[in-house]
Amino acid sequence: MNAVAIIAAHELRTVLRSRLVAGFGILFCGLALAITFGGLAASGQLLVQGFTRTAVSLLNLSLYLLPLLGLVLGATAFSAPHDGTELLLAQPVGRTAALLGRALGLAGAFALVAGAGFGAAALLVAVQAGTDGFGGFLAASIGATLVGLAGLGVGVLLGVSTRTRAAATGAALAAWFAAAVLYDLAAILVLQLFGSGDVDGLLVTLLTLNPIDGARTLGLVSLGADVLLGPTGAALEHALGGAGGAWIVASLAAWLVAPLGVAAWRFGRRDF
Repeated sequence: MNAVAIIAAHELRTVLRSRLVAGFGILFCGLALAITFGGLAASGQLLVQGFTRTAVSLLNLSLYLLPLLGLVLGATAFSAPHDGTELLLAQPVGRTAALLGRALGLAGAFALVAGAGFGAAALLVAVQAGTDGFGGFLAASIGATLVGLAGLGVGVLLGVSTRTRAAATGAALAAWFAAAVLYDLAAILVLQLFGSGDVDGLLVTLLTLNPIDGARTLGLVSLGADVLLGPTGAALEHALGGAGGAWIVASLAAWLVAPLGVAAWRFGRRDF
């Protein structure tokens, strides 16, 4: 564990100096602050939305941007042919400890980027509009960050499964496009073809297979989906009642752990 902590600290310092993390951090903070401003009042003064409306807008933005950052960050970190991995493995440290240490360092940098964006937005809302609804905002922020960390784990798996940075980046972008765009279209088609009658079970199954959709649904329900989305939100709350919500939470936990486990297995058998 001491070796893992040392490697994680070194990786964190290295990643925070990279242009990728700095660029994403600036972009996410800027967009989060821009979304926080809700529009123009009749008097022409710029208004700041409350926590609930801000959380809904930021949830959609972050569930596109944060998984993309996680996938690209993890894939590029473990795919570079001269990233110091051989030197690291020449030290008295196991391959699993090396992978977990580097992954924890990447996760720390990722959490700082996400925390900076959500924190800046929360500070602005609290100062200008009060703290009502902060609990829902915090839950949505944590959920989106966890989905991004799940993307980081998948990115690490893609990185150790490829040999070049270009191949890893391409695989990461393809995985993001499939999860963020194509999956929704496929889910709509499945619901139209097989969604007659009680669709709660089918809907929950589809949500468990994609952490982006699962986290989005949980976030909207925690923010009051019946009020925000009307009949559609009420249907989501009904579907997640009972064991539905627990299944989605369990699937998110699996998405956090399983990709890293497979990556550690492949990393242990990779030739350098």
